[in-house]
Amino acid sequence: MIVRLLSCAVVAAGLMLATSPRSGSLSAQGQAATGASTTWTVGRTAWGDPDLQGKWAMADTGTPMERSKEFGNREFLTEQELAAKVAAGRSQRPQGEEERTTSANQRAPEHEKGIRYQEYNAFWNDAGPTQVEPWTRTSLVVDPPDGRLPPLTLDAVKRLEAREAARRARGEADGWEDRNLSERCLLTAFVRFSGTGTGTIKQFIQTPGYVAIIVYALNANDPIIVPLGGRPRPAANVRTWLGIPRGRWEGTTLVVETTHINSQQDGGPVMPSRTPYAMPSGSHLGSGDTVRLVERFTRSGPDTIEYRYTIDDPKIYVQPYTVLRPLTKQPDDLLMPENGCHEGNYGLVGQLSAGRADETYALKAARAEAEARQPQLQEMKRRAEEWAKSHAAKQ
Repeated sequence: MIVRLLSCAVVAAGLMLATSPRSGSLSAQGQAATGASTTWTVGRTAWGDPDLQGKWAMADTGTPMERSKEFGNREFLTEQELAAKVAAGRSQRPQGEEERTTSANQRAPEHEKGIRYQEYNAFWNDAGPTQVEPWTRTSLVVDPPDGRLPPLTLDAVKRLEAREAARRARGEADGWEDRNLSERCLLTAFVRFSGTGTGTIKQFIQTPGYVAIIVYALNANDPIIVPLGGRPRPAANVRTWLGIPRGRWEGTTLVVETTHINSQQDGGPVMPSRTPYAMPSGSHLGSGDTVRLVERFTRSGPDTIEYRYTIDDPKIYVQPYTVLRPLTKQPDDLLMPENGCHEGNYGLVGQLSAGRADETYALKAARAEAEARQPQLQEMKRRAEEWAKSHAAKQ
């Protein structure tokens, strides 16, 4: 755990640039601000492919994943709303040690006062001043049009309920399966979508016929090797944690489709005790074996890539959804230290040992965590049932 966090501390938060209100292009937003007319042509590699090479960060725009209901179907903020959002974000400052301790006690649930959020001091948590930059979209989700994640299927809700039931008599750490995948240093296919700023870097390396994408994020070390040119996929029973990607160029856009993901993306049949619906290293509310990921990378300016990804899992969501996130160019010498999670993960040993030291508390804490999740689970169930009912009436 310490090694992993040190890696994150080494790369300080970088300056996030702005993106266009409409197209996601930095250049376009600059023209809107100055009235200048500029043109930019995508560079090419020596063998003629569009050049995406370099290190790119998820821009920290302060934009929520899902659109607030107050905006309805409105995609963009007004100038006044944007100014207020940026000012609020930039006014945040890192907390001092005393402030952080006070805040942690206020945020922690009753069964973990003095424990939760205090595992690491400010040295490990201070990422520097918040760098929220202007971006006028009201949500990262751009499809469905309401800017919200689609409802789960009824079968997906039943799976969540079954997994919650499976852990009902279990403590915090009866075994390794009671901890989430991030704590177990396991990398899911969804880690590529998580994080902001220099906490999540994508490095592109191109050769004729291949693109390698190195994702610098929590637990991530394995590069995603993307063959181009229509290479066939292996048999359906060949499955990996990251899935098997295939790529192609559509004009100047790199399209990467990933399938053959294993069936352990949510941790298995037992619901993990902590943050099972939003693990810090990327999460999926299903097993993962029926999901198809489609990523689109378009170089929209010298310092920006428009990054769109679509998650299509008919077993989990009633329809696919698409997210738009701008990537910004980072210096070539930006450090990307290895995430030595397994080598430094004495945290999991400590969790299992603590569970044996006080079984009564471990069971109490696990029950409290499950109870705290119930409103979220019930809301997901309500949306799923409402969607199923409305669509049954139309048939």
